[in-house]
Amino acid sequence: MKRNLYAVLLLAGVTLTVLLSGGFLSKSTERILDQLDTAYQYAQAGRYADAEDSYREAAKTCNQDSHLLYLMVRRSLLDEINESLAILEHYAQKDNFADLSVETARVTEQLHQLQDSFLAAF
Repeated sequence: MKRNLYAVLLLAGVTLTVLLSGGFLSKSTERILDQLDTAYQYAQAGRYADAEDSYREAAKTCNQDSHLLYLMVRRSLLDEINESLAILEHYAQKDNFADLSVETARVTEQLHQLQDSFLAAF
């Protein structure tokens, strides 16, 4: 009887851990996506200094969250996202708006893939 109870408790613990991990990943990626959206809106409005700061903040957020995210998803996917976010602030210039648009869209898609790689089963 005790073995069954231990098995149920273990299963409940694993389930809770997976759900909490999924919640963290979802909140983290949504926060970064919001920061990217804000930064891109600044760039569209011609406020390139603000856009650069927002892109830098998004890169910082992702880098900080990566310490836990590495435990949940493929490291290579997260490394690609961090690399892409690190260069976005340098594209936030009037001359590079087309490149900025493409790179922002690419990072956004990578973040959606990150979400899907973990949350697709839910």
